Amino acid sequence: MRKNLRTLLKEKEYLFGCFVQIPSPEIIEMARHFDYVIIDGEHGHITRNQLLTMIRAAEAVDLAVMVRIASIDPILINQILDMGITSLLVPNVSSEEDAIALVAATHYPPLGNRGACPFTRANYYGSEAPADYYKKTNEDLFIAATIEDTDGLADMEKIISLNGIDCIGTGQFDLSVSLGLSGQIDHPKVRDAAAKAEALAEQYGKIYTTMIMEPSDSQDIVSKACRLIMCGSPEIQIQNYLRDTAREARNHLHI
Repeated sequence: MRKNLRTLLKEKEYLFGCFVQIPSPEIIEMARHFDYVIIDGEHGHITRNQLLTMIRAAEAVDLAVMVRIASIDPILINQILDMGITSLLVPNVSSEEDAIALVAATHYPPLGNRGACPFTRANYYGSEAPADYYKKTNEDLFIAATIEDTDGLADMEKIISLNGIDCIGTGQFDLSVSLGLSGQIDHPKVRDAAAKAEALAEQYGKIYTTMIMEPSDSQDIVSKACRLIMCGSPEIQIQNYLRDTAREARNHLHI
């Protein structure tokens, strides 16, 4: 049975996940202590075949899977959803028009116009009757939009209020660049944008997603909407471990 975020959100108050950018099913398996994993198709270098292998690894250890796609491309979206994915994280949603296009590409009628084929992996190669499959797929979908520039900030309320957009978040690094504050993710303007998104999510009964870099940061979460929590990535921890181990080993020999 494939786990999905919508079902898990009915069972748990908070869901904790992590990003994976390296095309490695082994890293996915090691992430099994989380509720979900975000496979990064935007900044990662993951091929379509590698993505499917990583999805299978997640299913084997009972992890829900979210895929971050590179763009609102209906063909790309359909191909990924046909793999059995029910949750997408979508960057650079910069307008109400972007959000409308995203909903149309991800949902079957009547909400959208996604291309239909009942013989895909998502439907276990034709196991369910098409009508049942299309209905259930629409019900299981979980679409998270990310606001990453000033245009998105201007249309934020229209984006989060749209039927078919389930979750909103802000890309802090991209926002800092768009606001002329490159890299200053703790600048008041960047933090205020995130706070506005969080408040709007709560107002419209949607989910807000946030990134934490340290486990202790979770104690600062107070909003009822902030239920989808991204805990960095294993790559960061691997990098830090390798750096610190090499440094410590050299220090013992006074190199």
